[in-house]
Amino acid sequence: MVAETDVVLNRLLFQYDLYPYRITPFERVYKIETDRGLFALKKKKLTVHQIEHLKVTYQLSQNLVIDAVTPLPSKYGDLVISGDGETCYLMPWIEETVPVTDLKERYRMLFIKAGQMHRATMRRDTQNSDDLYAQLTQIAMARKQEWEGFLNVAEHHVYPSPFEQVVFDSAGIRLSHIQQAMTFFSRGEPKDEEGKGIGMRRALCHGRLNPRHLLIERERCLLVNLEECREDFFILETASLMEQACVMYNGAPQWEKWLHDYLTACPLREEEGIFLFHLMLCPKAPSLFFNSYLTEKKKDEPGSIRKWMRFSRNHKLMLSSLWSWLEKEKKQAEAASPKEAE
Repeated sequence: MVAETDVVLNRLLFQYDLYPYRITPFERVYKIETDRGLFALKKKKLTVHQIEHLKVTYQLSQNLVIDAVTPLPSKYGDLVISGDGETCYLMPWIEETVPVTDLKERYRMLFIKAGQMHRATMRRDTQNSDDLYAQLTQIAMARKQEWEGFLNVAEHHVYPSPFEQVVFDSAGIRLSHIQQAMTFFSRGEPKDEEGKGIGMRRALCHGRLNPRHLLIERERCLLVNLEECREDFFILETASLMEQACVMYNGAPQWEKWLHDYLTACPLREEEGIFLFHLMLCPKAPSLFFNSYLTEKKKDEPGSIRKWMRFSRNHKLMLSSLWSWLEKEKKQAEAASPKEAE
Protein backbone atom coordinates (compact mmCIF):
# COMPACT_ATOMS: atom_id res chain seq x y z
CA MET A 1 0.00 0.00 0.00
CA VAL A 2 1.19 3.49 -0.76
CA ALA A 3 1.67 5.56 2.39
CA GLU A 4 -0.76 8.40 3.11
CA THR A 5 2.15 10.86 2.84
CA ASP A 6 2.34 10.01 -0.85
CA VAL A 7 -1.07 11.52 -1.61
CA VAL A 8 0.50 14.55 -3.31
CA LEU A 9 2.68 12.33 -5.47
CA ASN A 10 -0.30 10.18 -6.37
CA ARG A 11 -2.17 13.29 -7.47
CA LEU A 12 0.72 14.19 -9.75
CA LEU A 13 1.04 10.67 -11.09
CA PHE A 14 -2.67 10.57 -11.90
CA GLN A 15 -1.86 13.01 -14.71
CA TYR A 16 0.21 10.23 -16.26
CA ASP A 17 -2.42 7.53 -15.60
CA LEU A 18 0.03 5.86 -13.24
CA TYR A 19 -1.06 4.09 -10.06
CA PRO A 20 2.03 3.12 -8.05
CA TYR A 21 2.24 0.25 -5.65
CA ARG A 22 5.54 1.52 -4.27
CA ILE A 23 7.21 4.95 -4.08
CA THR A 24 10.82 5.12 -2.93
CA PRO A 25 12.55 8.47 -2.31
CA PHE A 26 16.12 8.82 -3.52
CA GLU A 27 18.57 11.71 -3.34
CA ARG A 28 17.10 13.69 -6.22
CA VAL A 29 14.12 11.71 -7.48
CA TYR A 30 11.33 9.35 -6.48
CA LYS A 31 11.39 5.83 -7.85
CA ILE A 32 7.86 5.00 -8.98
CA GLU A 33 6.96 1.31 -9.30
CA THR A 34 3.79 0.52 -11.24
CA ASP A 35 2.27 -2.32 -13.24
CA ARG A 36 3.26 -0.37 -16.35
CA GLY A 37 6.93 -0.27 -15.41
CA LEU A 38 9.43 1.79 -13.44
CA PHE A 39 9.60 5.57 -13.57
CA ALA A 40 11.50 8.44 -11.96
CA LEU A 41 9.63 11.51 -10.75
CA LYS A 42 11.76 14.60 -10.27
CA LYS A 43 10.47 17.57 -8.28
CA LYS A 44 12.40 20.76 -8.84
CA LYS A 45 11.67 24.46 -9.16
CA LEU A 46 12.19 25.30 -12.81
CA THR A 47 12.27 28.65 -14.57
CA VAL A 48 10.43 29.30 -17.81
CA HIS A 49 13.75 29.09 -19.65
CA GLN A 50 14.61 25.74 -18.08
CA ILE A 51 11.24 24.33 -19.10
CA GLU A 52 11.85 25.50 -22.67
CA HIS A 53 15.27 23.83 -22.59
CA LEU A 54 13.66 20.53 -21.57
CA LYS A 55 11.20 20.83 -24.45
CA VAL A 56 14.09 21.28 -26.88
CA THR A 57 15.94 18.23 -25.59
CA TYR A 58 12.72 16.19 -25.67
CA GLN A 59 12.31 16.86 -29.38
CA LEU A 60 15.97 16.09 -30.07
CA SER A 61 15.75 12.86 -28.10
CA GLN A 62 12.53 11.82 -29.84
CA ASN A 63 14.21 12.39 -33.20
CA LEU A 64 17.20 10.30 -32.05
CA VAL A 65 19.55 13.27 -32.38
CA ILE A 66 20.89 12.97 -28.82
CA ASP A 67 20.99 10.17 -26.25
CA ALA A 68 19.28 11.64 -23.22
CA VAL A 69 16.70 10.92 -20.55
CA THR A 70 14.01 13.53 -21.12
CA PRO A 71 10.54 14.15 -19.63
CA LEU A 72 7.64 11.92 -20.60
CA PRO A 73 4.45 13.73 -21.64
CA SER A 74 1.44 13.50 -19.34
CA LYS A 75 -1.92 12.30 -20.65
CA TYR A 76 -2.62 15.97 -21.35
CA GLY A 77 0.59 16.38 -23.35
CA ASP A 78 2.48 18.37 -20.71
CA LEU A 79 6.20 17.66 -20.32
CA VAL A 80 6.40 19.57 -17.04
CA ILE A 81 3.63 19.80 -14.44
CA SER A 82 3.36 22.92 -12.31
CA GLY A 83 1.42 23.49 -9.11
CA ASP A 84 1.74 24.73 -5.53
CA GLY A 85 4.89 26.67 -6.44
CA GLU A 86 6.70 23.53 -7.62
CA THR A 87 7.34 21.81 -10.89
CA CYS A 88 7.96 18.18 -11.62
CA TYR A 89 8.42 15.85 -14.53
CA LEU A 90 8.41 12.11 -15.12
CA MET A 91 11.16 10.09 -16.75
CA PRO A 92 11.86 6.41 -17.38
CA TRP A 93 13.71 4.76 -14.50
CA ILE A 94 17.24 3.71 -15.46
CA GLU A 95 18.78 1.02 -13.25
CA GLU A 96 22.42 2.05 -13.19
CA THR A 97 25.08 -0.64 -13.45
CA VAL A 98 28.12 1.65 -13.04
CA PRO A 99 28.58 3.18 -9.56
CA VAL A 100 28.95 6.95 -9.29
CA THR A 101 32.41 6.37 -7.80
CA ASP A 102 33.71 4.74 -11.00
CA LEU A 103 35.03 7.97 -12.50
CA LYS A 104 37.22 6.13 -14.99
CA GLU A 105 34.24 4.61 -16.79
CA ARG A 106 32.00 7.61 -16.27
CA TYR A 107 34.48 10.08 -17.75
CA ARG A 108 35.14 7.72 -20.65
CA MET A 109 31.45 7.68 -21.51
CA LEU A 110 31.00 11.37 -20.73
CA PHE A 111 33.61 12.41 -23.31
CA ILE A 112 31.95 10.16 -25.88
CA LYS A 113 28.43 11.43 -25.19
CA ALA A 114 29.54 15.06 -25.09
CA GLY A 115 31.23 14.65 -28.47
CA GLN A 116 28.19 12.93 -29.96
CA MET A 117 25.84 15.63 -28.70
CA HIS A 118 28.04 18.45 -29.99
CA ARG A 119 28.48 16.83 -33.41
CA ALA A 120 24.80 15.91 -33.82
CA THR A 121 23.57 19.44 -33.03
CA MET A 122 26.37 21.38 -34.74
CA ARG A 123 25.32 24.37 -36.82
CA ARG A 124 26.73 24.40 -40.32
CA ASP A 125 27.44 28.11 -40.27
CA THR A 126 29.92 29.83 -37.97
CA GLN A 127 29.41 32.87 -35.80
CA ASN A 128 31.72 35.83 -35.35
CA SER A 129 33.82 35.29 -32.23
CA ASP A 130 35.63 38.63 -31.86
CA ASP A 131 33.71 39.35 -28.66
CA LEU A 132 34.62 35.91 -27.29
CA TYR A 133 38.33 36.49 -27.94
CA ALA A 134 38.13 39.90 -26.25
CA GLN A 135 36.33 38.37 -23.27
CA LEU A 136 38.90 35.60 -22.92
CA THR A 137 41.71 38.15 -23.07
CA GLN A 138 40.15 39.86 -20.06
CA ILE A 139 39.70 36.51 -18.30
CA ALA A 140 43.36 35.61 -18.87
CA MET A 141 44.40 38.98 -17.44
CA ALA A 142 42.20 38.34 -14.39
CA ARG A 143 43.74 34.88 -13.93
CA LYS A 144 47.20 36.46 -13.96
CA GLN A 145 46.18 39.05 -11.37
CA GLU A 146 44.72 36.33 -9.13
CA TRP A 147 47.97 34.42 -9.27
CA GLU A 148 50.02 37.52 -8.54
CA GLY A 149 47.70 38.43 -5.67
CA PHE A 150 48.10 35.04 -4.01
CA LEU A 151 51.86 35.03 -4.52
CA ASN A 152 52.12 38.54 -3.08
CA VAL A 153 50.31 37.48 0.09
CA ALA A 154 52.42 34.34 0.43
CA GLU A 155 55.70 36.20 -0.11
CA HIS A 156 54.96 38.46 2.85
CA HIS A 157 54.84 35.49 5.19
CA VAL A 158 58.05 34.85 7.10
CA TYR A 159 57.56 31.15 6.57
CA PRO A 160 55.37 30.16 3.60
CA SER A 161 52.89 27.42 4.42
CA PRO A 162 53.34 23.98 2.82
CA PHE A 163 50.53 24.74 0.37
CA GLU A 164 52.01 28.12 -0.53
CA GLN A 165 55.34 26.43 -1.13
CA VAL A 166 53.95 23.93 -3.66
CA VAL A 167 52.21 26.81 -5.43
CA PHE A 168 55.53 28.70 -5.58
CA ASP A 169 57.13 25.67 -7.22
CA SER A 170 54.84 25.85 -10.25
CA ALA A 171 54.21 29.61 -10.38
CA GLY A 172 56.76 30.33 -13.11
CA ILE A 173 55.41 27.90 -15.68
CA ARG A 174 51.79 28.71 -14.80
CA LEU A 175 52.27 32.45 -15.30
CA SER A 176 54.11 31.74 -18.55
CA HIS A 177 51.14 29.69 -19.76
CA ILE A 178 48.69 32.45 -18.88
CA GLN A 179 50.81 35.03 -20.71
CA GLN A 180 50.89 32.75 -23.76
CA ALA A 181 47.09 32.45 -23.68
CA MET A 182 46.67 36.19 -23.20
CA THR A 183 48.85 36.92 -26.23
CA PHE A 184 46.91 34.43 -28.35
CA PHE A 185 43.44 35.72 -27.45
CA SER A 186 44.47 39.37 -27.76
CA ARG A 187 45.15 38.81 -31.48
CA GLY A 188 41.45 38.30 -32.01
CA GLU A 189 39.59 35.95 -34.27
CA PRO A 190 41.70 34.27 -37.01
CA LYS A 191 41.12 35.55 -40.54
CA ASP A 192 40.99 33.69 -43.84
CA GLU A 193 43.00 34.59 -46.96
CA GLU A 194 40.52 37.34 -47.81
CA GLY A 195 40.82 38.88 -44.35
CA LYS A 196 37.40 37.68 -43.26
CA GLY A 197 36.92 36.28 -39.76
CA ILE A 198 36.76 32.49 -39.71
CA GLY A 199 34.22 32.42 -36.89
CA MET A 200 33.44 29.54 -34.57
CA ARG A 201 30.87 26.79 -34.63
CA ARG A 202 27.99 26.51 -32.19
CA ALA A 203 26.13 23.45 -30.93
CA LEU A 204 23.83 22.36 -28.14
CA CYS A 205 25.72 22.35 -24.84
CA HIS A 206 24.55 20.44 -21.77
CA GLY A 207 25.47 23.28 -19.44
CA ARG A 208 26.37 21.09 -16.46
CA LEU A 209 28.35 18.14 -17.78
CA ASN A 210 29.71 15.99 -14.97
CA PRO A 211 29.90 12.27 -14.14
CA ARG A 212 26.68 12.38 -12.11
CA HIS A 213 24.67 13.71 -15.05
CA LEU A 214 25.09 10.48 -16.93
CA LEU A 215 23.05 7.30 -16.48
CA ILE A 216 24.70 4.02 -17.51
CA GLU A 217 22.76 0.76 -17.70
CA ARG A 218 25.01 -1.92 -19.19
CA GLU A 219 25.59 -0.85 -22.83
CA ARG A 220 23.06 1.93 -22.58
CA CYS A 221 24.34 5.42 -21.72
CA LEU A 222 22.18 8.54 -21.50
CA LEU A 223 22.70 12.17 -20.54
CA VAL A 224 20.36 13.53 -17.87
CA ASN A 225 19.55 16.84 -16.14
CA LEU A 226 19.49 19.01 -19.24
CA GLU A 227 17.59 21.93 -17.70
CA GLU A 228 20.56 24.23 -18.35
CA CYS A 229 21.23 23.17 -21.93
CA ARG A 230 21.71 25.94 -24.48
CA GLU A 231 23.27 26.63 -27.85
CA ASP A 232 26.77 28.05 -27.48
CA PHE A 233 30.32 27.84 -28.75
CA PHE A 234 30.66 24.14 -27.99
CA ILE A 235 34.43 24.27 -27.56
CA LEU A 236 33.89 26.16 -24.29
CA GLU A 237 31.99 23.20 -22.85
CA THR A 238 34.69 20.84 -24.09
CA ALA A 239 37.30 22.88 -22.21
CA SER A 240 35.14 22.99 -19.09
CA LEU A 241 34.75 19.21 -19.11
CA MET A 242 38.49 18.70 -19.52
CA GLU A 243 39.34 21.05 -16.66
CA GLN A 244 36.73 19.42 -14.45
CA ALA A 245 38.34 16.02 -15.05
CA CYS A 246 41.70 17.51 -14.05
CA VAL A 247 40.20 18.58 -10.73
CA MET A 248 38.09 15.53 -9.92
CA TYR A 249 39.87 12.50 -11.35
CA ASN A 250 41.98 10.70 -8.78
CA GLY A 251 44.13 8.14 -10.52
CA ALA A 252 46.01 7.78 -13.77
CA PRO A 253 43.96 9.88 -16.23
CA GLN A 254 43.26 8.35 -19.63
CA TRP A 255 43.83 11.55 -21.58
CA GLU A 256 44.87 9.98 -24.87
CA LYS A 257 41.83 7.71 -24.74
CA TRP A 258 39.42 10.44 -23.64
CA LEU A 259 40.62 12.89 -26.29
CA HIS A 260 40.54 10.22 -28.98
CA ASP A 261 36.97 9.27 -28.05
CA TYR A 262 35.77 12.87 -28.02
CA LEU A 263 37.56 13.86 -31.22
CA THR A 264 36.34 10.75 -33.02
CA ALA A 265 32.77 11.65 -32.08
CA CYS A 266 33.26 15.37 -32.77
CA PRO A 267 36.23 16.20 -35.04
CA LEU A 268 37.65 19.68 -34.53
CA ARG A 269 38.84 22.14 -37.11
CA GLU A 270 42.45 23.25 -36.88
CA GLU A 271 41.59 26.65 -35.39
CA GLU A 272 39.27 25.01 -32.83
CA GLY A 273 42.03 22.70 -31.64
CA ILE A 274 44.47 25.60 -31.25
CA PHE A 275 41.80 27.64 -29.47
CA LEU A 276 41.11 24.76 -27.07
CA PHE A 277 44.80 24.36 -26.24
CA HIS A 278 45.23 28.03 -25.36
CA LEU A 279 42.03 28.02 -23.35
CA MET A 280 43.45 25.17 -21.28
CA LEU A 281 46.59 27.22 -20.57
CA CYS A 282 44.67 29.51 -18.23
CA PRO A 283 42.35 27.27 -16.17
CA LYS A 284 39.97 28.61 -13.55
CA ALA A 285 40.75 25.91 -10.97
CA PRO A 286 43.87 27.53 -9.41
CA SER A 287 41.90 30.69 -8.61
CA LEU A 288 39.24 28.58 -6.90
CA PHE A 289 41.92 26.76 -4.91
CA PHE A 290 43.46 30.07 -3.83
CA ASN A 291 40.13 31.52 -2.75
CA SER A 292 39.17 28.38 -0.84
CA TYR A 293 42.52 28.26 0.93
CA LEU A 294 42.54 31.95 1.88
CA THR A 295 38.98 31.88 3.25
CA GLU A 296 39.36 28.71 5.32
CA LYS A 297 39.19 29.46 9.02
CA LYS A 298 41.12 26.30 9.77
CA LYS A 299 43.65 25.50 7.09
CA ASP A 300 43.59 21.93 5.78
CA GLU A 301 47.17 21.87 4.52
CA PRO A 302 47.30 18.14 3.57
CA GLY A 303 43.93 18.34 1.80
CA SER A 304 44.82 21.54 -0.06
CA ILE A 305 48.16 20.12 -1.17
CA ARG A 306 46.57 16.84 -2.26
CA LYS A 307 43.97 18.61 -4.42
CA TRP A 308 46.59 20.95 -5.90
CA MET A 309 49.00 18.14 -6.75
CA ARG A 310 46.23 16.05 -8.31
CA PHE A 311 45.10 18.95 -10.48
CA SER A 312 48.66 19.89 -11.45
CA ARG A 313 49.52 16.34 -12.47
CA ASN A 314 46.31 15.80 -14.44
CA HIS A 315 46.52 19.21 -16.11
CA LYS A 316 50.13 18.68 -17.18
CA LEU A 317 49.31 15.29 -18.71
CA MET A 318 46.26 16.74 -20.43
CA LEU A 319 48.25 19.58 -22.01
CA SER A 320 50.87 17.09 -23.19
CA SER A 321 48.25 14.83 -24.79
CA LEU A 322 46.43 17.76 -26.38
CA TRP A 323 49.67 19.19 -27.78
CA SER A 324 50.65 15.77 -29.17
CA TRP A 325 47.31 15.58 -30.95
CA LEU A 326 47.77 19.07 -32.42
CA GLU A 327 51.25 18.18 -33.69
CA LYS A 328 49.95 14.96 -35.22
CA GLU A 329 47.13 16.82 -36.97
CA LYS A 330 49.60 19.41 -38.26
CA LYS A 331 51.92 16.77 -39.73
CA GLN A 332 49.03 14.97 -41.40
CA ALA A 333 47.81 18.24 -42.92
CA GLU A 334 51.31 19.07 -44.20
CA ALA A 335 51.67 15.59 -45.68
CA ALA A 336 48.32 15.91 -47.44
CA SER A 337 49.10 19.33 -48.97
CA PRO A 338 51.65 18.16 -51.60
CA LYS A 339 49.29 15.36 -52.71
CA GLU A 340 46.44 17.83 -53.18
CA ALA A 341 48.73 20.11 -55.21
CA GLU A 342 49.52 17.23 -57.59
